[in-house]
Amino acid sequence: MNAVGSALYGTLTGGTALTAQLAGTGAVYNQQAPEGAALPYMVFSKAGGGPENIDPHDRRDLTYWIRAYADSAKTAGAIDGAASTILHRATLTVTGYRTIWCVRETEFEMVENPPDGVPVYMAGAYY
Repeated sequence: MNAVGSALYGTLTGGTALTAQLAGTGAVYNQQAPEGAALPYMVFSKAGGGPENIDPHDRRDLTYWIRAYADSAKTAGAIDGAASTILHRATLTVTGYRTIWCVRETEFEMVENPPDGVPVYMAGAYY
């Protein structure tokens, strides 16, 4: 996990209002939840971005997709709301960098229908 991923993980798992809604404090995953992970859980992954190349400093504009998965749309939305409260307009401590802006952007909601026929709901956003 890179420095930004570590900062996001620490911030999300440090939010008790968020982790209380998850299957456990370890139910925050980088890139993908393991097969058979108990619902509800959160996943975060880098969605894009990179160096800005506007001056000699190592400035980066990164986008992460942070989302909740649950057995109901209501639960997924509540977990997503808790994550938003923690992250929107937050300053993250990122080793080697200074976060200038962490804001919620494009929002997502959807339902997936896996082969077992039990729907899984997702709610999240880009940050």
